[in-house]
Amino acid sequence: MKLTNQQARQLVIHYAGLSEAPTGSCTTAELLALINRLGYVQLDPLQVVARAHDHILWNRCNQYRPSKLNTLLKQGEIFEHFCHDACVLPMSTLPYWSDQFKKLTQSRYWTECRQNPDNRALQKALMARISTEGCLRSNDFQSDTRETKKAIWTKAPHKKALDYLWLKGDLAVSKRVNFSKYYNLSSRIFPDKTLQEKTTPHSRKQWLMHNAFSRLGFATAGEVARFWDVYTVAESKAWCNKHQEELTTVQVTTAHGKESDYLVHSSQLDVVQSPPTPTSRLRIINPFDPLVRDRKRLAALFGFDYRIEIYTPPAERQYGYYVYPLLEGDTFVGRIEVKHNRALDQLDVLNLWPGEGVRFGTGRMAKLCSELERMRRFCGAKTVIGLKRLTQPTVINKTNLARL
Repeated sequence: MKLTNQQARQLVIHYAGLSEAPTGSCTTAELLALINRLGYVQLDPLQVVARAHDHILWNRCNQYRPSKLNTLLKQGEIFEHFCHDACVLPMSTLPYWSDQFKKLTQSRYWTECRQNPDNRALQKALMARISTEGCLRSNDFQSDTRETKKAIWTKAPHKKALDYLWLKGDLAVSKRVNFSKYYNLSSRIFPDKTLQEKTTPHSRKQWLMHNAFSRLGFATAGEVARFWDVYTVAESKAWCNKHQEELTTVQVTTAHGKESDYLVHSSQLDVVQSPPTPTSRLRIINPFDPLVRDRKRLAALFGFDYRIEIYTPPAERQYGYYVYPLLEGDTFVGRIEVKHNRALDQLDVLNLWPGEGVRFGTGRMAKLCSELERMRRFCGAKTVIGLKRLTQPTVINKTNLARL
């Protein structure tokens, strides 16, 4: 099998759930089906326009609102845990997640939580209080008053212990209020039938590997490993070698004209052989969207070199603090820096960077304005500022923003 670069891009967009225009409705069942289709949705507290998980879901489900995700969490349809980062996952994933519970607490960072008697006593006290009082957040516990000064990334002992118990699976997130996590005993949060479902190391790996392929369409062993971030690349390669009868090798032309070998699971052959054509609309993509999460895959297949610069010193940033990729059809056509100015109740377009060889003429600008207007309605701003009379592929910056 061979895939042209355009076919490969179309497939990636399809498996990321962005081939179609965003649906108009968003029932609880539809939202759960969407999360299940994606496999997980990354959580992030930053709210430049909207929080990452809300933006990701809204981009695919036009009537999505943030309260709906919390509803699913309270109903026990999803749970929070770690893949490559903090995410929400369908509860149907939980029976196959015990390897991740174990793996995430085995690093050197958690040595004190595993071995220090004082820390184990603290964990026991935290569990006892939650057992008695019900769901509690970190601020409901007193921090260690003996700490007088600590590094910026250092957590108070009780906060680190809560994280450890959560990653270990002893605690679960029952709800969020203003993005603050409320913990409860996992036995009270996870459904009994899910907890009672028995799996083996073999069945767990089978399920996770199959479901990684079904959400990527085609992938290298490394990309499959990075999807859930449960197994190493070596473990992923070993599984692929052992299950060659289930996999087909496909030659994919990358964005740089090179042919590279990828793998397709037999369950995905029909889709891979007939890539769906994505909508031609222009979309503002969140930096944590599944489409751009794997930066290596993104660069190889789209030729789009992207990184988020929130941790980069301002003087060293190539673009800006929180810059969104712009996707049109099956191509990334640029980047935009936009912010919800809550003080003035407006959506501020701070910068626009067209891609190489891309012109933002009348048609493309009309698409961008339409998407910005849709985003304005989502975040509740009154107006969009910054694009009013722009007709040339000009970078919007502080110099010319006032006259646009």
